[in-house]
Amino acid sequence: MSEKERALLAQIQKLEGQLAKEKVKKKEAAKALAPSEARRRLIVCTQYLPFQMTRALDGGVLEMNPTPCEWYYGYDSIRRLDVTWVGCLYLPVLKAEEEAVRRMLEAVACVPVFVPALEFGHAEEIAGEVLWPLFHYIPLSMLDADIDMIHKRWDGYTALNRHFCDVVLTISAGTDDDLVWIHDYYLTLLPQMLREAKPKMKIGWFLHTPFPSSEIYVTLPLRKEILRGVLASNLIGFQIYDYVRHFMTACSSVLGTDVNVESTYILDALHRTAVTVDAFPVGIDYARFDAVLASKELKDKVIELQAKFDGLKLILGVDRLNYVKGIPHKLIAIDKFLTQHPEMAGRIQLIQIAPPPRGDTARYQKLRNKIHKLVGRINGRFSTLDHAPIHYLDQPISRCEMAALCFLSDVLLITSLREGMNEVGFEYVACQQRKHGVLILSEFAGAAQTLGSGAILVNPFNTDAVASALYGALHMPEAEREERHHNMYDYVQRFTLQYWADDFVTELLTQDGNDHELLSLELPAPLPRPELLEAFGRTSRRIIVLGLLGTLVNYRDFAEMQPLHDGLWKDLLTLASDARNTVVVMTGRERGLVSQWLGDLPVWIVAENGVYVRMGGPSAEWAAAIDPPDDAWIASIKPVFKYFEERTPGSLTEAHDHTITWHFRDADEDFGEIQASDLQLHLKEVLGNQPVEVCLDGKMVQVRPYGVSKGATLDAVLDACRIGYSRQERRGEDQPRVERESNASVRDDASAEGGIPSPRAGGEEENSGSGFARETDRSKLDFVLCLGAHSMRDEDLFGNLLSRELSKERGDDWSMPYSDYLPEPKGTWTCRVGRQPSQARHYVDDEKEVAALLSSLAAATRLELEKDREAAALSLQIDEAHADGL
Repeated sequence: MSEKERALLAQIQKLEGQLAKEKVKKKEAAKALAPSEARRRLIVCTQYLPFQMTRALDGGVLEMNPTPCEWYYGYDSIRRLDVTWVGCLYLPVLKAEEEAVRRMLEAVACVPVFVPALEFGHAEEIAGEVLWPLFHYIPLSMLDADIDMIHKRWDGYTALNRHFCDVVLTISAGTDDDLVWIHDYYLTLLPQMLREAKPKMKIGWFLHTPFPSSEIYVTLPLRKEILRGVLASNLIGFQIYDYVRHFMTACSSVLGTDVNVESTYILDALHRTAVTVDAFPVGIDYARFDAVLASKELKDKVIELQAKFDGLKLILGVDRLNYVKGIPHKLIAIDKFLTQHPEMAGRIQLIQIAPPPRGDTARYQKLRNKIHKLVGRINGRFSTLDHAPIHYLDQPISRCEMAALCFLSDVLLITSLREGMNEVGFEYVACQQRKHGVLILSEFAGAAQTLGSGAILVNPFNTDAVASALYGALHMPEAEREERHHNMYDYVQRFTLQYWADDFVTELLTQDGNDHELLSLELPAPLPRPELLEAFGRTSRRIIVLGLLGTLVNYRDFAEMQPLHDGLWKDLLTLASDARNTVVVMTGRERGLVSQWLGDLPVWIVAENGVYVRMGGPSAEWAAAIDPPDDAWIASIKPVFKYFEERTPGSLTEAHDHTITWHFRDADEDFGEIQASDLQLHLKEVLGNQPVEVCLDGKMVQVRPYGVSKGATLDAVLDACRIGYSRQERRGEDQPRVERESNASVRDDASAEGGIPSPRAGGEEENSGSGFARETDRSKLDFVLCLGAHSMRDEDLFGNLLSRELSKERGDDWSMPYSDYLPEPKGTWTCRVGRQPSQARHYVDDEKEVAALLSSLAAATRLELEKDREAAALSLQIDEAHADGL
């Protein structure tokens, strides 16, 4: 890495550090509630409510269970918000009972969602039989006869989300201040439904399960709908950063969003939005667990169990019965361990708790039978009349019994094949303050990233490794056990369930619509041409900033290397030849290519998105706007671009000095998006250590140096105007060259119309060419037109001008040295080509409308030049008459 690159990376790291500090400040501000500030409401949407209803044994009266589920208490720390819960009930409720149920649940801030049984059943099938398995890396079956089930049941899943949406909108009617926190894969469509109804609502979505790699996720039939639904959130949370990365990659692969795994934003080029994505690891309610440990009930239970298992090494397993918990893998590892160490058969006791799932399907019954056979086989081989090495329970146990087992056990064995977090490991650590038991943890559980510093991490598919880890744990020295426990205990005590809830809500509160420039993008208004032409006609110090591709040149002409149309070339020549105008063309194309289109026009040119600039006409020198970085990386990735170009009909590659671009505008839309996503992901891996950025935007994939953008170069252009940039190109020295035969007649016509004034004598340089001549001529600009079809990455071209405009309106002290050189806000016109969300205030439809606008501006310029000539002729006549009189 060169010194320049090291310096650039150091700057980036410094900026990231400053950004992190600002983020902390915003979080602290969000936590502080001013006395005068009205309390806001947090609406928590979950599949099931924390308080549930029970029915009397005779099937009659409904009653509310007074004890909520455990995770309800995690929201106790969010004292600055009023929490309202929205969810379904486990128990079916008759239509006539719904109002009574609502009243009972209202007392505990819960609002039930009543869903027809058929719709709820279909939603359960989508969530339980498609999304949950896929998110746990269980692929959709290639042998399943009902492969179209997701399409058949999708309406029910959508209906469930719609019912939740209706309830939330009823609760938050009349206000946009409510926050909504949506949980899990049952409600992936809810964020988008709420966003469509309330665009300003702050919405968070959190996934408790893993999120699979993109290779697994892309097999989902309705993959786009789910991602689109979730991306309507302001904040998206996952258990660990692996899942964050997988989600970002899936969005890039499926939707073509611009992602950077080192960033916390997903940029969506199609909808011009930015969504924060981050990891929020769940903890446990440590205080409640600690209170259980101090209770007399627990002490009695510990004494009871201690007497029962006296003299044995206890190995604990607590896993809900499902096929990702790895219970068979655990039992096979125990079998291997006892086979390798038969002397341990009478000295260990595996206590495996496996409470059944809510939906006891045939698949789970098959799993249970398999486990029972394994337990019977192992106990049959290694049991004696006095002892069986495995004690297996098919039922849940109380919190006190759970805490007692965690307190007494020497080892907790977790062999999950995939799991979002696994809170049992946290509970075990919390109970082991005295004994310092060992945690053996699957590396495929989310907890491996939070407790990995103290746990023994294992691959549950490697039976020998698990058996070896178990032997090591049972014979681990006290000092090592204590050190490992200390590392985990500090984390468990600090990052609790309450911390998790408070951290997520605080982050959601900081998601201000103005935090990221793309979050506030709106559809611009049509360009009011009469008003613009009137403003142009009454001004005399103007800058016209134009794009090239999609503005002056359409994509087909660009691909076929067609020259500018004669009429447009003539209008640009007229505008650029008037000393009142500075015409600047900004493009991502390379210098040589731009010169073929614009080289003989006296316009300023910004090439390669701001790497190079030409401040003047054809004889002006090109200059680097930045210190060009080492471009050795381009040669290494050219074969990659060529590979994708050859395999994607209708695509083409542009290789410049310091940027390289792959266009797929003319490729098949779906195939082009897939290829573009694959190319983007490949480039991010190959160029990970290079000071460049990879952008997928506007039907192209582009690699450019960090910090390069048209908006940043506009600063240099305006600064050059501020100091009175000395023009090298003078119309007094040499009229613009018109080398193309097709434009020869245009030049003659323009001269005949008075569009190109005659060359002046040497001393009258101020009216020659495009630009501003002298420091003494310098005055405030009174007209700025910025017009282009720029990519999302270059939207700062509009944003920089509007930032200055807004600062002037507010009376802020804009720090840039050329701020006083810009016009009043009403003199700044920003216009996008194509109607889509943008930082620009106005839009025109297409290149034809651009050409028509420039034609009108050129016509106004010709009238001004004609008046200048008439005034000059009259002045000359007066001078001659005065001389004759003398």
